[in-house]
Parts: sequence; structure tokens; C-alpha cells
Amino acid sequence: MELTDILRKRRMVRAYLPDPVDPGSIERIVRAGRRAPSGGFSQGQDFVVITDAEVRRQVAEALDEASYVSQGGTPWISSAPLHVIVTVNEGRYHERYQQPDKLAVTGGVEITWPVPYWFIDAGAAMMLLLLAAIDEGLAAGFAGHPDQTARLGELLGLPEGVVPIGVVTIGKEAEDPARRDSSAFKRRRRPWDETVHWQRWGGAPDRAQA
Repeated sequence: MELTDILRKRRMVRAYLPDPVDPGSIERIVRAGRRAPSGGFSQGQDFVVITDAEVRRQVAEALDEASYVSQGGTPWISSAPLHVIVTVNEGRYHERYQQPDKLAVTGGVEITWPVPYWFIDAGAAMMLLLLAAIDEGLAAGFAGHPDQTARLGELLGLPEGVVPIGVVTIGKEAEDPARRDSSAFKRRRRPWDETVHWQRWGGAPDRAQA
């Protein structure tokens, strides 16, 4: 599938058929997630792949799926036949940037992080999973919860310092009656001229050079 077709099809899906995901597809999807960039090649991301129905049910419970269902939504987290939990370990970034080759260009001190790049890299890995799922002819979504670090950490036995950013749900898309009433479905993408700025904030493209 061409990348432009994948991007056009990308959206968050919240209804899945029970059909299991082919093991070959699972491996290709997760391998794609591992191709995400990481600052200094710190490689601080790990993935927990879940196909067991009971564990998926527990993940859904930890992320308070019941609250979503009580508002008229479908039990989409527990029904997705594949979960991939993306995690990140901030410590690996600090370890990497305290190594001699990095310290040599910063005067012997670790860089000052302008933003938490470990989460940026984890987000990049999450997006690759979403796109790879579409390339496999599947659908995908993403869910999180304010207390997910404690809840998923205990449930999945995550080591100290390993933080889950959420769960990518993957499977064959099913009809979702709740989608028609979703506020996100009714909203439209912000216009190009409002979201793309040229040379500086608010700048317009040079039409003469276009």
C-alpha cells in the first residue's frame, strides 16, 4: 500500500471484530514500531504485545473502559484482538547522554533537555504502529488513562522506571454505531492556512516562488 493511501485511511478506530491477528502481521507491525527514531539512539522504548483475552480485558478495566461504555460507547479496548503497550524508560536517555562521546561536545555535563524527548520518541513509535496496522489491512486506535502508569505497571509487571504511554488497539474494524454521535467525528480538520506557517508564525507562502 502506498504511504499516501495509508495516511488517508489513518484514524482512531473504536470497534473491532473478534478475528485474531495473524502472527506474521503482529511481528511486522511491532518491527515497524521499533524503527522509530530515538534521541542519541538511546532506544528507550519497549513494547508489550498482548493477545490473551483475559489480559486484554484487564487492560481495558485498568483504562476504565466501563466508563466509556456507560456513555454509549462500545467496549473497544477489550474487543480488540491485539494490544501493543508502548513504554519508555527515561533513564536510558540519561545514561546515553552521560557517555563520553556525548559529554565531549557539552563540556562534560549532560545536555539540558528542552522537552522530554523520550515521550516524543515513544509517540513516534506509537504512530508507526498505527500506520503499520493499516498497511496490514487492519485498523487501530489508541487509549490512555490518567492513572495508567500505576495501573498498567502493576498489571503487566513493568520494571521501575518503565512508563507506559498507552495502548495501541489493533484488529479488523467493525461497525461502530457510537461513531456517528462522536464529537470527534463531527469536527473537521483545521484549515491548511491556519495550521501551516511559512518562515515564521502567521507567515504566508511566497506565491511567486510556488
